[in-house]
Amino acid sequence: MRLPVSYARIEINEEKEFRLNKNFAYIPIRIFDHKSQVSSSIITISLKLYRPVFIARKKVGAKENLSSSMFERKLADVGSIEERVFEDFDGLSSYRSKILIKEGMILSKEMVEMIPLIFKGDKVVLHSNNGSVDVNLDVVSRQDGCAGDIISVQAKHALYKGKIIDKYNLILEE
Repeated sequence: MRLPVSYARIEINEEKEFRLNKNFAYIPIRIFDHKSQVSSSIITISLKLYRPVFIARKKVGAKENLSSSMFERKLADVGSIEERVFEDFDGLSSYRSKILIKEGMILSKEMVEMIPLIFKGDKVVLHSNNGSVDVNLDVVSRQDGCAGDIISVQAKHALYKGKIIDKYNLILEE
């Protein structure tokens, strides 16, 4: 650590924001010299940031439903990890992998997706409500989707977009 030449005191600059980027902390400071002149600077500190994470015990294939038996919960340094660490430990069984997860990898949010309620090829009902008239149409899903997602569906030769309500029902969007 290098200290400034001939300083009287150093204070944290509360007017500027502390930043954390990967495994570095950037702390804004004010340096006062013996003549009460002030200069600004930044102290950079290298950190190791530990957090409980899921680490794969074995290889997990793409689109495979996840379970807690596939992962080991450990304390690991996450400061140098680019991705956002997956933290929903209790809801792990509601997710599936997007990609191949190798043994020893830390599970990130970018590696997982919710298990869809509706899968491509499922037969569902598309509802359209216009005032007092409710029209229902049997359609086939053209893509996977979770509750709240808007997916493409097909009825005979017409394509529609519907918002997923539950496993069997959609509301017409287009």
